[in-house]
Amino acid sequence: MNYLVDSCVWIDFFGQKKHFKAVSRLLFNNSAVVNEIILAELLPVAKLQKETAFIDCLSGLETAPLRIDWPEIAEIQHQCLQAGLNKVGLLDIVIAQNARQNGLVLFSTDKHMRFLAQKFGVRLKRS
Repeated sequence: MNYLVDSCVWIDFFGQKKHFKAVSRLLFNNSAVVNEIILAELLPVAKLQKETAFIDCLSGLETAPLRIDWPEIAEIQHQCLQAGLNKVGLLDIVIAQNARQNGLVLFSTDKHMRFLAQKFGVRLKRS
């Protein structure tokens, strides 16, 4: 089983915090996956801070292809607003959609991802 590892978990991993062991296992088993959005969130800061180990690690991972279904994104955004979730970013919605499209478990600690995973029918790993 492969896991789409969200930016918040990677930041935690490279700080050797709470999710260090879980991500280390995924890396050891070649089960960690990223997408272009997650890379775009992480790589600029890593390059600025000259975090070459972080850059090398991310660059060697499988990258899930993005196929954005904009009508579905708009509908989920509408459902978020109806549920009172006013600060759910479009990128988070696209990441959840991407996990479903590629049959991946979503590994995220983002507070909105539980709702999004439910809406997209995606399994969510939080720890």
